[in-house]
Amino acid sequence: MHRKFGYYYWITITVMFTVVYTWPTASKTPIDGVNVGRTLFPTALRSGFNFLKLLSQDNHTIVVGTKNAMLNVSLSTLSVIKLTRPAPGKPQTTDPALADAQLWRQASADLVLMDYYWQTCNSCPRLTLEWSPTADDVSLCLVKGKTQNDCHNFIRFMYKQPDNRMIICGTNAFKPLCRQYQLTATNDYQVVREFSGVAIVPFDPRHNGTALYVPETDEIYTATFADFSGSSPLIYRKPLSGPTAELRTKRYDMKFLNDPHFISSLDDGDSVYFWFREAAAEYNNCGTAVFSRVARVCKSDQGDHKADAETWTTYIKARLNCSLSGQVPYYFNEIAATSNLVVTERNGKKTELIYAIFHTPSSALRASAICAFSMEEVRYIFNNGPFKVQKTPSSLWLPIYQANLPTPRPGDCQANSKTIGERAANFVRMHSLLSDAVPNYYEQPLVVDTSLGYQFTALAVDVVQSVSGFQYSVLFVGTNDGRVLKYVNVAQDTEVKSVLIETVHFFADRTTISNIRAVHSDEANQKTVSLLISTNDQLKLVPAHYCANKTSCRACTQLQDPYCAWDLIRSQCVSTVSGNWSESDFAQSVSSGQSPLCMDKFSEEDGLYPNDFTSAYPLVESRPIYTAECMVIAVVVTLVVASAVAFLIGYRCARWKIPFEAVPSYDSPLRKTLNSRTDHSEAYMSHLTVGKVNEAGMTMTYPDRRSEKDLLTVKNGTLPRDYKTKKVYL
Repeated sequence: MHRKFGYYYWITITVMFTVVYTWPTASKTPIDGVNVGRTLFPTALRSGFNFLKLLSQDNHTIVVGTKNAMLNVSLSTLSVIKLTRPAPGKPQTTDPALADAQLWRQASADLVLMDYYWQTCNSCPRLTLEWSPTADDVSLCLVKGKTQNDCHNFIRFMYKQPDNRMIICGTNAFKPLCRQYQLTATNDYQVVREFSGVAIVPFDPRHNGTALYVPETDEIYTATFADFSGSSPLIYRKPLSGPTAELRTKRYDMKFLNDPHFISSLDDGDSVYFWFREAAAEYNNCGTAVFSRVARVCKSDQGDHKADAETWTTYIKARLNCSLSGQVPYYFNEIAATSNLVVTERNGKKTELIYAIFHTPSSALRASAICAFSMEEVRYIFNNGPFKVQKTPSSLWLPIYQANLPTPRPGDCQANSKTIGERAANFVRMHSLLSDAVPNYYEQPLVVDTSLGYQFTALAVDVVQSVSGFQYSVLFVGTNDGRVLKYVNVAQDTEVKSVLIETVHFFADRTTISNIRAVHSDEANQKTVSLLISTNDQLKLVPAHYCANKTSCRACTQLQDPYCAWDLIRSQCVSTVSGNWSESDFAQSVSSGQSPLCMDKFSEEDGLYPNDFTSAYPLVESRPIYTAECMVIAVVVTLVVASAVAFLIGYRCARWKIPFEAVPSYDSPLRKTLNSRTDHSEAYMSHLTVGKVNEAGMTMTYPDRRSEKDLLTVKNGTLPRDYKTKKVYL
């Protein structure tokens, strides 16, 4: 019975979890947006091995790294730009959108890497900069066991330097290489020098890595893998000039980096932050777990001179806490993507936030969440928080507070690593983990999505000012099946009340979205915002909102989209990016979706369903998402109901399996009749010995039924007609 109970229990648990987790998102039917916006590459050129990466962006163009090339793409038409060199004093252009070619040239001089000419790419991409690996590098790559598709130069890194110089790095057929280019007076780019790209970009374009360039010190800070197999992770500083030393994390020490997946990096004044996930060394005594981290290194770090090693003396890291609160918190442990630094202002106070996507482990029920972290809180923990140390491999990890830390404090960016004492130097060689986790700014996730059909993969955040003057952060979330979901937190301060505005499928092949950016542009003196979406093989430029599809006041305000407001004078649903709203002329209600200015205005669009969308572009209805309480209640109710149902099923099955003799059977009346006919049995079986009543023991002995049958068979005897037999199949 216990075995049956466990069997049915887990079946019921699985079914109940599937129902609970999929029901809330069943109505989130994505809208087909494949034909919306502009796409860079046609279907014929999608090979799956281009590994597009967005490298740089300004108001007019974006630079994209791809296979053996770097593309300069116009944001107005999403076409590759190649400019021919004009005659002296006579700028030329074939693009009608560019009224002043010389002005365009000046704005894009830091990005355009070849000659001046506009080429619309409807059938094939025109490459702005070609850089292929040599034949020897390709041959060596193939000899090492890589495929032809892998042995290309995938551009992963590009940053401009002062004096019209530029650094570009690529995988170069699994032999990373960097080049420094110089822009000449004739608008040509000449190679100034080449140097190894190992530890700057990964060998494999599939490996995660992040890098940034600090122009003030002419240094590159990277987090990547420094070997062919991708088993040697490091956080590294590469000086391009000056006396600064190369520094890296300690080799072969799991307490510093333990199978990490690097996500992003951030330049923050006197330090650089890295966001990644890794196997948690502090959890090794209890099993295996992956935790999300943020690590910091100081730009002033001069290395560990006492140990004569080029390792960081300021490298420290802390855990990121993205969880649903409760007596037993529900953690989202695996960071997958981050936004750029988002600065919001409310009540005269500026807040710097980093938004991040987190996943549950792949072996569990899949779920995605979005949390936000305050950079002010991050800095405080790194500057004041206790460290977590383990004295021996078998001992517990315990905190060490400020009073017991060496002086100067480990990780202090104001300290000079050349003059730190022996105690402080020994501490930083052994310990890098802070005890306190960085808390979620909102104390709970902004979004929790438990759909089994997709996971969040990319994130962009845009700050929009509403008609009322409040600033709202709009979240654009990409998934691994090609959809983009748009959320907005309509609550104020640190409260959470996120609303799903729309969800749209932009790619026919349901490919994974690797990057999203909110692109602001100023065309014809009108500021607009669009979404630039990238996959491995495609770039797509789509609108960030669809305000014009609303044809009534109520439908416009019920979007709860801070981009959209109803123009009371022109009777149109309009948008603005600058935030120059006139409260008396526009109706908008981001917090509730109901505006009193729309109560006396009706149209056919309103109908009986106020949240219906027009047929022009029917986007999914806005609805609230999971809260922490909802998530916890759903899990608890599922467990209770599943336990009860499994118990009943197991109990019934156990009852059906009770031995035949212990309960009345279907032939009980016949068995009773058979037992009462003892004299009849004796008449037919007089040759068999039948036991009589023993008066002393008051017991009766009966011959074995099988023995009776066997004897009758041997002696050609005949059983009575009403003698019942039972067949048992094994």
